[in-house]
Amino acid sequence: MALSSCISLSKQATPFNIDETGTHGTVEFPVAIYRDDITEDFVNWHWHAEIEIGHVEKGVILLECGNRKYILSEGDLFFINTNVLHSMRNHTPVNAAIFKSVIFDSSVISSNTESIYYKKYLHPIIHSASIRDFILKSDSIFFSKLDNIIKTVWEIINHEPEDYEISVRNELSDFFAVLNHMNLTESMLTHTVNPLLEERVQIILNYIHSNYSKNITLDDLANAANVSKSEVLRCFKSIINISPIKYLKNFRLQNAAYMLKSSTYSVQTIYELCGFDNNSYFSKSFKELFHCSPREYRNN
Repeated sequence: MALSSCISLSKQATPFNIDETGTHGTVEFPVAIYRDDITEDFVNWHWHAEIEIGHVEKGVILLECGNRKYILSEGDLFFINTNVLHSMRNHTPVNAAIFKSVIFDSSVISSNTESIYYKKYLHPIIHSASIRDFILKSDSIFFSKLDNIIKTVWEIINHEPEDYEISVRNELSDFFAVLNHMNLTESMLTHTVNPLLEERVQIILNYIHSNYSKNITLDDLANAANVSKSEVLRCFKSIINISPIKYLKNFRLQNAAYMLKSSTYSVQTIYELCGFDNNSYFSKSFKELFHCSPREYRNN
């Protein structure tokens, strides 16, 4: 499984779908590597059943995991556990921002939940209420070992030498062995997050991503998540830090921006496909977000 493209704005197929619900790698070997240049791009809110580890190759990146925010500088490592809602964007837009990551299912190490590998090394990490995400900087005594594992796995998969699957499995096993020996201090770990809160936000995001071309109201979002309208606002603000209606508007505009670059559809067709009722409101909103008109964006 050679280098793939991660989930970022400019790489989306239409419609702009940012839920990573598919398999990373293959069913037989669920491991994939990514190199993402988010200098003028971003990885929008999404989650996946696999674990994600990686490092910043260049620049400064803002990693958001639920309501936790991390500023990663060049060389810093990150760990994102299973089903954690997260996003990444350039923290200093005037400079380049690139990161590499490895996304893998724990079954590549052991699929037998009764095995000692799973019980002793995997389960304590992937089912931990506190080890949901953390970053590691070069002053950690474990940094060099984990950094080397991530880079080694990335290069092995990128070049696919003979028997590379065994080498990758061994390296990822070592990664979990190191995690289990680390003294994961309060400064590294997040506070325990209410899983129900993130689950509700994921339901709301799924509804928006599946229905953004239609008319969506706060009532629709509340019904989808089976909660009150005030609870929708509270949950969304707590995690995403903006209102769901503003998120919906931005999501529609992001889709429109992608379609302007990747299709020959007229501007009218695009804004209608993205859920806007009229050109005036669409153009005004587009310029507020992208600082140019839709036609200027397409031609640049």
